[in-house]
Amino acid sequence: MTPKPISADRAPILNVMIVTLDNHLASAVDRARRTLAREIPGLNLDFHAAADWNDPAALQSCLDSIGKSNIIVATM
Repeated sequence: MTPKPISADRAPILNVMIVTLDNHLASAVDRARRTLAREIPGLNLDFHAAADWNDPAALQSCLDSIGKSNIIVATM
């Protein structure tokens, strides 16, 4: 018997963030975010680059994302 897919309104929330040194992954993450939003209801995918942290708001956004994330991926 095949399990029923989870409807979007009942999907658990999964917060995933990617933190890296620069913005070289930004476009790939944007494409993945659009694709995964259709396939995985409840997924929130955040992206932060250390190169942006000279802006205090960008650094705070990253710290806030760390605080709410279930999974953190760090890469160079």
